[in-house]
Amino acid sequence: MTARRAHCALLLIALAAGLGAPAQEGGRNRRGPAPSPDDADAVALERSARERSTLAGEFNAHLADVQKHLKLEAAQQPAWDAFARRAEALMQDQLRGVGEAGEGQDALHQINRRVDIVRNRLAAMEDIADAAGQLYSLLSPDQRKRADELLPTAVPSLYSGLPEFARGQPGQSAGRKRGP
Repeated sequence: MTARRAHCALLLIALAAGLGAPAQEGGRNRRGPAPSPDDADAVALERSARERSTLAGEFNAHLADVQKHLKLEAAQQPAWDAFARRAEALMQDQLRGVGEAGEGQDALHQINRRVDIVRNRLAAMEDIADAAGQLYSLLSPDQRKRADELLPTAVPSLYSGLPEFARGQPGQSAGRKRGP
């Protein structure tokens, strides 16, 4: 695995881990007792927002790096812009997570809501693939060689969020059950 692919893989792993981290913030403070549930939720939300911002910045920097290494000509730039916009939009959507279920929704509505989210993200992936195809068709043979290595790393992996059991209930410390 090349260094770029490894970096992208780590970025996507950090995305997956970072979205689950806010729920694990409810533990003891280093300087004293556990914070109140409201304080812990506020701290977790703030940390989650910082992590999402950092991941988005790293992804955008990676896109800029891929663009630079492809050495695009002016006529290829609109195709790159379309590809990058779609990739950034999917990353932003995934960083938002799945959101909270509506008050009083039954299990089937909640499951169907998640199916809709994944279906929408799959449609976004298909749009990215179309834009990548348009871009690839405009590349020279040398650029295609670089694109074969770099372009897949500029596409976010499809991610639909962590299951609820990994997050715990609001105001509770989360964590997976260990042992039988």
